[in-house]
Amino acid sequence: MWEAINDLDRRRVALKALHDKFCKDKEQIHALKHEYEVAHNFDHPLVIHVYEFNIHREIPYLTMECGISRNMKMALREDGAELAYWTPKILEEAAKGLGYVHEQGWIHRDVKPDNFLLDYEGNLKLIDFSIAEKKRSGLSKWFGSSKVQGTRSYMSPEQIKGEALDGRSDLYGLGCTVFELMSGKLPFTATSADHLLDKHLRGQVPSLQAANPNVTDEFSTLVARMMAKKKEDRPDDMATLLRLFHQTKIYKIPPKKPPSLAERERKTPEEIPPVEEETK
Repeated sequence: MWEAINDLDRRRVALKALHDKFCKDKEQIHALKHEYEVAHNFDHPLVIHVYEFNIHREIPYLTMECGISRNMKMALREDGAELAYWTPKILEEAAKGLGYVHEQGWIHRDVKPDNFLLDYEGNLKLIDFSIAEKKRSGLSKWFGSSKVQGTRSYMSPEQIKGEALDGRSDLYGLGCTVFELMSGKLPFTATSADHLLDKHLRGQVPSLQAANPNVTDEFSTLVARMMAKKKEDRPDDMATLLRLFHQTKIYKIPPKKPPSLAERERKTPEEIPPVEEETK
């Protein structure tokens, strides 16, 4: 990823370019071009804008909107505890962004913390449409199949099986993302790739409240419903999920608002309190 200035309109943009060793890899070039074909017509404040696909000096690249510099996975590593205050906003914006993509006829298929850009005040952008798939209709909706792709820690059971997908597959990935956002842990871990996929297929959905005691019973139940093994047991779509979010209390005790980025930057090293070591 590179930050650049467009010579024509002086607009600040981000360039997503293939690494030297992949510049002649047809599969990688196809994925980059596919991302442009999926997203270049998207126009939503919670979804990254993709402007152009091009090849310059044998380097394929995308030109995209430039803004938030870190993704949710990075934010969790930096200050996971401080994200708690912004969680309701993050969840709403993630569901709205994905809902928009579904309305345009696409399934993201790689919903995970890495694919949401996130700033220090809970503002979010959905990114990376390299394996997005057109939503199926007609007979293909019932009898079609999908290429098995995705990130193992967030793949829905039907995605693992290569079945035809709809928005509820992304909803499962969002459930796994919410679990990690609110607990700092993946919902499923294993010692091998096959064992991990088997847990998504057959393992009992873990309790979010057990991982984060400040989460209410109702919200823990909702997240478990998002990760139901059968897609029919999940909320029907992102609009339904949003309605359920608004009806459900998330925390037993509301988290404290963290300092803004401006407040962080104003602090000198002497003003930042030392981190206390956890005692066992």
